[in-house]
Amino acid sequence: MNVLIGGAWPYANGSLHLGHIASLLSGDILARYYRTKGDNVLYVSGSDCNGTPITIRAKQEGVTPKEIADNYHKEFSECFEKLGFTYDCYTRTDSELQGGI
Repeated sequence: MNVLIGGAWPYANGSLHLGHIASLLSGDILARYYRTKGDNVLYVSGSDCNGTPITIRAKQEGVTPKEIADNYHKEFSECFEKLGFTYDCYTRTDSELQGGI
């Protein structure tokens, strides 16, 4: 069976907190369950690198929204890796689609 699991996309405007992790953990557990059963799983998510929260944070810090998004996307990716999340693709909303469907 083919299974697609899409996790929430946290805004890349500040460090992750327990609420982010709690809301994303269930997707990782589900992906692991289906993989254990032998199913074909695609587990995807990413950082939301656009929007008002990022623009506000950038103005507060006197930097560009891209600098804020780059910083927190990197932090998010490293955090999920350290926590052992099993994303097949963790990307960002401002990246170009590669390959297509």
